This record gives sequence, structure tokens and C-alpha cells, in this order.
Amino acid sequence: MNSSLINNKIATLLKRPDIWQSSAPQQLRHTFNTGYARLDNALHQGGWPAAALSEILCDQPGSGELQLLLPAVKRLCVQGRQLIFINPPHLPYAPALQQVGVAPEQVLIINPPTSADQFWAAEQILRADIAAALLFWPTQPPELTQLRKLQLAAQSTQGLSLLMRPCRAAEESSPAALRLRLSPTPTGCQVTIIKQRGGWAGQIVRLPLTALQAEADIPAAELPTHQRATTKNTGARLSAYIPDSPTQATPTKTPATAPGWLH
Repeated sequence: MNSSLINNKIATLLKRPDIWQSSAPQQLRHTFNTGYARLDNALHQGGWPAAALSEILCDQPGSGELQLLLPAVKRLCVQGRQLIFINPPHLPYAPALQQVGVAPEQVLIINPPTSADQFWAAEQILRADIAAALLFWPTQPPELTQLRKLQLAAQSTQGLSLLMRPCRAAEESSPAALRLRLSPTPTGCQVTIIKQRGGWAGQIVRLPLTALQAEADIPAAELPTHQRATTKNTGARLSAYIPDSPTQATPTKTPATAPGWLH
């Protein structure tokens, strides 16, 4: 093959936005301030990357992952966009979210029945750019092709795209722009930067996380939950999980004093 043709193909390939060259000049990309100065200083772009997939690795739900995200989520939800959870390990506690400015009607919880449906729903949400933040807990270890699809879909969104995985995933390759490992500490959490596109990894940041207090006087009727979808019609998968309006959701009676998850 002609060498000039090969060079032209390589040059075209290197222009792709999902390929980073260490020798290329640093270009500042849009980011979201994390709300924690120590972490922002360790992240070479100064915050959570926009239009990109990020991963948070932790073995125990409640290690501080939601509190770590709340400052950015709060600012992103100001304009009324939704905070979407896919397959969360516990029911997020609505009063604590409302305490930081995220209204219950902005929270959408989706529980697709299969791993394939979970990734399909996440990809469609990202491509449609309908969420201020998407937080996704896959039930099965993702394949590399699934991760690549999520990363490409995340380039279409202006919000946060977060994938929650166990710590052992740090040994696996991932196209995510940012990968953080969380470990709980007595006063907060320890964040280890596993990967950050265009910057150095290996930094360890210890953050104090203030516990959130739930407001006990919020009526139970204002704490909506969405029942698990049972449809098997894959042609209408996403519409089965996402009601057209809050009134079409099937609420369950949740006492205001019920234990919640926001640690």
C-alpha cells in the first residue's frame, strides 16, 4: 500500500475526538466543578468531564459516592432537568435530595430487568441528552464494546455520565475519560485517581463528607417511587421504564421515616 495513503488514513484517524495523543497540546474541555477544591486541584481539567463517561469504583454502596456527586448534581438540576438512576442498589432518599435542591419530581429511577436492557436504556438516555446526571449500576460486568457505546453516547450529552463499578474493575481496560476509586474513611472518603484522560493518575485525595440530614416533615405522598417494569416487549423498552409524566408513575407508600440511601 502507498505510504502516503497510509499516512493520510492515520492522520484522519488521529483527528477523532475519542483518541488522545500524549504529544498533542493540552486543550481545555468543558468540566463541572466537583465542589471539592482538593479534588478539583488533582483533576487536571479542574472537575468532572462533560460529554464523556466517568467511572466511580467502590465495593460497598454508601461509601460516599452520592455525597461526592451532589455538589455538581445540585447545580446541574437547577434548570429542572432530571437526575436519572439506572438499577441503583438502594432507593435514594428523597428528603435528603430535596434538602440539597433536587425536587422529588426530578428524580427518575429505572430498573430494567436484564443487563442488555440496562445498557440499552443508558445509551438512549445519553444520546437523547435528557438528564442533568445519569448514574448507572450495571448488574453484570460490562463488555468493552458496551463501554465504548456508552462513551460515544456520552459525547452527546451536556450532563454528567457516571458508571458505578466494583473496585476490581480497575484492573480492566475502559474507554472512560475519568476513573476514580472510592474508599470510606471515618470522616469521609479517600479518592484515588485511576485514570484521567490527558493527565496523570495515581493521586490520592482525602475528602471530608458532611452527613446530610433528612427533613422528617415531608409527606410520604411527595416521595414517589417507580415500580419495576415487567414488560418483555423490547421494541418499547425505554417507554416502559420512563413514564410520560409523574402522574403516570405507580407510587408506593413510603413512610417519611423509612431508612434511605444517601451516603
